Amino acid sequence: MTTPRNEQETILSYDRELDQWHYYSDVPKHNRKYRYLVQNVTMTVEENGDITRMEGTINGSVSIRKHTVMSEETRAKAAARLKAYRDKKVEEEK
Repeated sequence: MTTPRNEQETILSYDRELDQWHYYSDVPKHNRKYRYLVQNVTMTVEENGDITRMEGTINGSVSIRKHTVMSEETRAKAAARLKAYRDKKVEEEK
């Protein structure tokens, strides 16, 4: 049984003596994202395959960054580059 959304949490804490991160989460989205990085895992899996609770350690560094917000001009330039790339790819396949 999943935890109600307003009670779900993800906790990352750093242990300086062991030089590792401790991971605990009952957010299925986060557990899918980090399942391959977490070691010494204990987890609870639902019948449908959702990982409802996962706990373990992460060796190395953990990075959390701010989501990049594009202006309309930057978004249009990126879309034009992507369209040109896709058009070139289609031409090469012919």
